[in-house]
Amino acid sequence: MQNDGDVGTLQRLSPRKVLAHEAHDFTAWLEENIGVLGDVLGIDLTSVEREKSAGDFSADLLAENEHGSRVTIENQLEQTDHRHLGQVLTYLAVLDAEIAIWITADARPEHVSAVSWLNENAGGADFYLVKVEGVQVDGSRPAPLFTRIVGPSPETRSAEQTKQELDERDRVRYRFFDQLLGHVNVRTNRFDSISPKGRRGISASGGRGFGFGFSVSQRESRAYLYMHFGETQAVNDAAFEVFEGHREEIESHVDYDLEWIQDENRRRLIRHVVGTGYEDEGRWDQAHEQLARSMAQLEAAVGPYLEEARETADRHAKRAEPASSTS
Repeated sequence: MQNDGDVGTLQRLSPRKVLAHEAHDFTAWLEENIGVLGDVLGIDLTSVEREKSAGDFSADLLAENEHGSRVTIENQLEQTDHRHLGQVLTYLAVLDAEIAIWITADARPEHVSAVSWLNENAGGADFYLVKVEGVQVDGSRPAPLFTRIVGPSPETRSAEQTKQELDERDRVRYRFFDQLLGHVNVRTNRFDSISPKGRRGISASGGRGFGFGFSVSQRESRAYLYMHFGETQAVNDAAFEVFEGHREEIESHVDYDLEWIQDENRRRLIRHVVGTGYEDEGRWDQAHEQLARSMAQLEAAVGPYLEEARETADRHAKRAEPASSTS
């Protein structure tokens, strides 16, 4: 073990006290010593070019990693700002790079969050935010010290992959509903003004308190009538019970099985389920025709009872209202 007298004292300096001018000193030094930065980030950086033209602008440095991917490097020997964030994104796009490195003397928390967000959401690109400062020991020659603040990780790459999978699922569901509406609009005009979406379902109004809709998951799809008289569960129950009172008549007008759903999640609906979801595209056409026919029959079967159910729900809601106070 060394004696206390053999151990130096580390001093931290402003990076401008080490390499005063950002372009002439720091960027020039980094071009010649790019391996120092690469070692901190775990990237083998080569083929460095300074002031690489990017349209009307120029990137501080452009390099390549060990796989031949382009790497843009933006230097800012001061606190991060929105202008430099914009430059980072501009150079990444214009120079067709896959990695962006933003070096700064002081990273604002907002920009740390922004770079983290980019790693999770900007598919195909990796972003690094790196702090640079000067250091010396007992008056030795000063040197730049790099510290990684934010960078890609297995977690962020997993989040990015999940987002890509979700985006693809949304595109598949959009196609499912787009093709379904072509079948539905031949049988009923209720969905004429409805556009396909990449979400779990699409719906059309059945008048106040009711909606008709379709939903799809991986392995099944559904046509349904649902009740939505606000958050009061008992009012939805009152409407649902009207249909149940006519259950025999309703089911006699459809040639498929109906499910009557009344559960703890406040769902009150009558639906028909088809055993084909968005993952089985080869059977979509058959499923779409069945769903369209189901919806047309369901509309006709419940139509005579919609107003009765609505009036019953309204009466129940009025009874549930607290009595108004009088002065």
